[in-house]
Formats: sequence, C-alpha cells, structure tokens
Amino acid sequence: MIYIIISIIGLLVIVALFTYSSKSKTKTEEPPVVAPPADCCGAHAICEKGLKKIDEKIEYFDDEELDQYRGIPSDGFDDQQIDQFREILYTIRPEELSDWFISLEKRGIELPDVLKQELN
Repeated sequence: MIYIIISIIGLLVIVALFTYSSKSKTKTEEPPVVAPPADCCGAHAICEKGLKKIDEKIEYFDDEELDQYRGIPSDGFDDQQIDQFREILYTIRPEELSDWFISLEKRGIELPDVLKQELN
C-alpha cells in the first residue's frame, strides 16, 4: 500500500516538473503595454472621418463638373445629369466613397435619389 502512495506522489512530482519546464520554454516576452494619449478615443478611423467633415478644405475626385448641380434637390435631376453622377460614382474606389460623399456634402451637392437606391 505504501508503494502505491509513493508511486502516485512520485508521478505527481514528475508531471509537475514537466509542466513547469514546458511553460518556461514556451514563455515569450510580451511587449509592454503603452497607454494611448489622453486625447485618443481608440477609434482612429472613425475620428479621422469625423475630422474630414469639420475640415473646410474640399477634396475633389475629378468631379468639378458636378459643382453646377449645387442646390438642386436629390429628386430634381434628369437622366443625363444622373448619368454624370453614376459615371463618377462607379469609377471611384470603394474606400474613397465616404470621402466623396463628404466632398459632395461640403459643396452643397445632393446625390440623386436613383443612385441612393442603387447603393442600398
């Protein structure tokens, strides 16, 4: 009976040593955690998009001809005008779309209703 108890204790010691040694071998040093600046909310992409709306500078996407549609309501465009918007819309890269919409908004140009429906 005593041999069984000593065997179990010995086995537990061996398992404990094996576990300890394998953890120390695979332990990697983690880089220190650096706190973000106090004025950072952590959502950089969202903050930057919000700042683009505040900035007075207008960014053009080779669409200066759309400035003639300033002040026209979104349901007031004819087919030819809608095609001008559509041509520009489908040549803009997907990651630039939100910037283009902000540019149109700053310039007082509304996107035609037909194109809004196409985007949804």
